[in-house]
Amino acid sequence: MLAQERHQQILSLLEARGTVRTIDLAEEFQVTDETIRRDLQVLADNEQLTRVHGGASSLTGRPMLQSFSERSHLNTASKQAIAKVAVEMIQPGRTFAFDSSTTAVALVSILPDLPYRVVTNALAVIEHLTVMEKVELVSTGGRYHPKTHTFVGGDSINTLRHHHIHTAFISCIGFDTERGASEGFQQQATFKERLVQFAEEVVLLIDSSKFNQRSEYYFAEIGRVTRIITDNNIEASLASEIRAKGMKLTIADSNT
Repeated sequence: MLAQERHQQILSLLEARGTVRTIDLAEEFQVTDETIRRDLQVLADNEQLTRVHGGASSLTGRPMLQSFSERSHLNTASKQAIAKVAVEMIQPGRTFAFDSSTTAVALVSILPDLPYRVVTNALAVIEHLTVMEKVELVSTGGRYHPKTHTFVGGDSINTLRHHHIHTAFISCIGFDTERGASEGFQQQATFKERLVQFAEEVVLLIDSSKFNQRSEYYFAEIGRVTRIITDNNIEASLASEIRAKGMKLTIADSNT
């Protein structure tokens, strides 16, 4: 890989994560730590990132808010594998909530047409379920946010209060084992925080790239997450740590 290509990929990772570590980049690109340090210095000299101890951060220090379309093309095999596992939890006669994450939408795309209720603030979920004859669809309403294809604000939260939600399927930008799940968009984080409070069961659908990442707004502590479904690229030590903290962890095979 040419240095220029590597530089572009490093910047893309910074957009998604906010910070990167030299040691992780060296492993990811199969080059030496020294090569990565030179790359980071070039980018810093061009005022494209900020050097920090052991790596670099974006100029703001935070991930850039990606559009729904941009996110829909990331880690698609992992999201599809996670969805195939999660769909087994769908049963008639219950109420399910879905956020506007692309992983949740991957699950919605394979939902069976059965008599259950769906509550959502996601345009993509609404569009898919309008063709279902047996599913009762409830839109939360609220103000439309075009970049994330989601409805936010007080109206969307008030709708949640009126429903007995058995299971909420949500995702996040980052998850760490100390503080839990986080988002980069404050209004979306607020919606998810309320959804977590109202739901009997919270299922976090996250591909393995989200682990040990932190975004700006935390919305769910460890103790509020019932189950995590992820792909089989999760590190064994991290899987053990999650289970030791009392959370159920299901690992989907993204290679099939």
